[in-house]
Amino acid sequence: MNKNWLISEVKKADISKDYVILENPETRGYLDGLLLNRFWPVIWSNLEGSGYNYYPREAPKTEFEIEHILTRSLTFMLIDKERAFFRGTLSCSIEHWMLKSEFFLSLSKSNDPNPIFEILGNSRLRGNPPELSVDKMSDNYYQITMHAGSGASWGLYDKDTVEEKIREVIDTNIEMYEFVEEGLLSVSDIGEFLTMAYKVYEAY
Repeated sequence: MNKNWLISEVKKADISKDYVILENPETRGYLDGLLLNRFWPVIWSNLEGSGYNYYPREAPKTEFEIEHILTRSLTFMLIDKERAFFRGTLSCSIEHWMLKSEFFLSLSKSNDPNPIFEILGNSRLRGNPPELSVDKMSDNYYQITMHAGSGASWGLYDKDTVEEKIREVIDTNIEMYEFVEEGLLSVSDIGEFLTMAYKVYEAY
């Protein structure tokens, strides 16, 4: 490893900015290679095979994340009717990986509110509780946003396990989206819907 990487990176800094982020180029190159060469093809294959629009259409740019150790990430989405229903972020450091998920459940104004209350108050989701917003100007009157994240150290799970988790997360979010037809979720459906959601979103 080049011991002078810090000096060389400082020389590249844009002094017109009020802050500077310095990354060891060797570590950054390794992490970006891991994300783009190992995991992005798996992500892309599952997005492309979903039948939905997705973003990005090409290899994404990786991003810096503020952590105790250098961490790089990439973000991807599934979109239907110009509205994202799933967003995932895969982060990697030399110590660990993390896969974050967000599911956006849009429901009609005519939807019975009881299934909404069941999701919001569900005891198995309370570690990372869903959020509710209301858009009175849209057909998607209610939006429930569900959050989750799973990860581990590289010593506990290998890269094949990360690939399996990527596939599970994408498949589960598609399954959840397709279960709610025409923006309606009934009380009789809530148990089956939550059983799907627990595969990814159970947080307590």
